[in-house]
Amino acid sequence: MDYNNFETDNSLKQIGVSQMSSKEAMGLIISRAQQLVNKLIETRKHDKPPFLPQEYFHLVNIKHIEKTDLGSTSGLLLKLADGYLVKVNDKQYDVRQNFSCAHEIGHILFDDLELDNYVSNIEYRRFDISKTSAMRMKAKETLCDAVAAELLMPELIFRKYLDIFPLSITTIEHMASVFRVSIQSAARRIVEVSVNPCIVTIWLPSPKYKPKGLRGVEIPNIRTNYILSSKFAALHSSLYKAYENDVIVKTRKVFYSGTNKVRLPIEAKGFGRGESRFLISLAFPRSLSE
Repeated sequence: MDYNNFETDNSLKQIGVSQMSSKEAMGLIISRAQQLVNKLIETRKHDKPPFLPQEYFHLVNIKHIEKTDLGSTSGLLLKLADGYLVKVNDKQYDVRQNFSCAHEIGHILFDDLELDNYVSNIEYRRFDISKTSAMRMKAKETLCDAVAAELLMPELIFRKYLDIFPLSITTIEHMASVFRVSIQSAARRIVEVSVNPCIVTIWLPSPKYKPKGLRGVEIPNIRTNYILSSKFAALHSSLYKAYENDVIVKTRKVFYSGTNKVRLPIEAKGFGRGESRFLISLAFPRSLSE
C-alpha cells in the first residue's frame, strides 16, 4: 500500500453486506484504516513512528480521552451528541492503553462501514445461540484489533523499519519500542508483514495442569507450514530457563512440516513481571536452506 498515493472505494453496495466474506470485511476495514494513516501522514508531513492513537482523534471525531480504572475492561467507546469519548484503563501499561484507544477507533470504522450487517450473518454451524453470539463478537473484535495494528504499525512503514535489522528477539524488542506497542503486538505484526518466514510462539505458565511448565500458543502464519511438535516446556527445559531470566536463550525445537520432522533453531526470552510474565520464542525456517 502506497501511503502517499492511496485511493479506495468503500462502497458497500458493490459487495453487498449480506454476502460479504470475512476476507472482504477485513479488506474493507483495513482500507479505511489505511486512509486514516494516509491522512495523518499528510497532516504531520512525515511518516516516522510512533503513530499514537491520539493523533487520529480529529480524523474520527473523538473529542476526549478519559483515563480511569475500568477494572478488567481495557477500553470503552461512548457516543456523544457531538462526537465520541474514549475511556481507557489507567491501571494498564501505556502500550496497552495505546492499543485500546486504537481498537476503539476500529469500532468507529466498523460502525461507519455498517459491518454489523456482516457480523449478524455469522451463524454457528449447529445453531447454538450462545456460541453464535460469541462468534459474532469475536469476529467484530478481530476486525477492530486489525484496525488497531494498522493504525499503530502501518504495514509498509513497519516493514521498512523491520528490514533494517536481522530478524531476532532483539528486533521484536526494538520494534515494540520504536512504535510504542507491546512486545506481543510487535511480535504478531512481524509475523504478519515480515518478508522472511518466522514462527513466533507465546508461552505462559500453566500451574493448573500437571506437569507444571509452560504452554505455548503459536501466532498464526499463513506463509509457513511448520508446526511445533510439542507446545509444552518442562521446568528443566531451556525455554523455562529463558522464562525465568531476562536473557536470550538459543536452542532447537522439533517442528513438523507436513509429514517431515525437523529441528529448527529458535531464540527465546522472558518479558514482564509477576503474573503478567510471559515467554516469546522465535523460530527460523529459512535456516534449512542455508
